[in-house]
Amino acid sequence: MKKAILLTCTLVLMLMIGSCEKGKIKNLNSVGYGTSFGECMGYCYNDLLISGSKVTFSKTQRIPKDTKTCTKAITESGVNEIKDLLNKDKIAKLPKTIGCPDCADGGAEWITIDADGKQYKVTFEYGKAPKELKAAVEKLKALKESFNGCN
Repeated sequence: MKKAILLTCTLVLMLMIGSCEKGKIKNLNSVGYGTSFGECMGYCYNDLLISGSKVTFSKTQRIPKDTKTCTKAITESGVNEIKDLLNKDKIAKLPKTIGCPDCADGGAEWITIDADGKQYKVTFEYGKAPKELKAAVEKLKALKESFNGCN
């Protein structure tokens, strides 16, 4: 009888461990996404931050110095959609800088993640998201575009 209980407990434990997705984010504090262009006139620096149920978008121009900021709510399911596209183990293996972001004014993009007690930031050439981030970047870009009327 003891062997049957031990075998059952071992089997249940193995199934529980095997069902955990490696790298899945459990506690997402914030996700940021941004773009910048060094040789640009106008609002060339854009930053999006999702924290809790709030999305904050800021756009900045250098001359004259000006920043415009807008906020809106995001649903828990909206946050979870983005969270599910991120794998912290794969992101942790990426270099902090990929390619030559904003070289020859090609622009730069970045994504920041504060999750499970760790912070990650990956910066890459505009329009060239690494495959590990591509789906999340597309989702964040669409969210950023929803702020086009931010004046």
